Amino acid sequence: MTRAIVSQSAHKWRFGVALAVAAGIHLTAISFATVQRVEPKTASGIPAAVPELTFDPAELEIRPQPDLPEPLPTLPVIDQSYIEETATPPPVHRTPTKFAPLVRPRTNTTGKSVNVSDAKVFALSAPRPEYPYQARRQKITGDGIAILTIDQNSGDVIHVTMSKSTGNPLLDDAALAGLRRWRFKPGTVSSVTCPITFTLTGVAY
Repeated sequence: MTRAIVSQSAHKWRFGVALAVAAGIHLTAISFATVQRVEPKTASGIPAAVPELTFDPAELEIRPQPDLPEPLPTLPVIDQSYIEETATPPPVHRTPTKFAPLVRPRTNTTGKSVNVSDAKVFALSAPRPEYPYQARRQKITGDGIAILTIDQNSGDVIHVTMSKSTGNPLLDDAALAGLRRWRFKPGTVSSVTCPITFTLTGVAY
């Protein structure tokens, strides 16, 4: 009985020693692997070349780029210096210029007598003298020259004279009476020379 107990105790002791030695070996290997890292070297002492990594282009996945929104239009840049130069200038006060009134040239020939053809332009009223009934019945004719004097303010005929008689008092009186009824524009003519002719067909001047 005593022999069996001794053999069992010796067996347990060996097993514990073996287990402790195995644990120590494992711990030593782990610490050595973590503390020392030595680069692999070739037989000649030159570090071994690191193998290059190669990629197959077919293995690379080409991802399509997402559609980007169109860029917004760029706002124009306003040149501030140009705005300052073209600013509205201050109002300039100008003194009113006094213009001299226009003076129309006088178209009359004051101081000298004009022909009746020129004076007709300024005539407001120029009735023909009447042919006297008695002179027409007697078939009296004649021609003469009358001078008319016109008032510048009113344009009325103020005086008529026969510078050349028609040769018959009836015709002269008819010419003077008719020419006194003429009227011209004021301030145009002062004297008019009017030839006058009495014929059986009428009076001409």
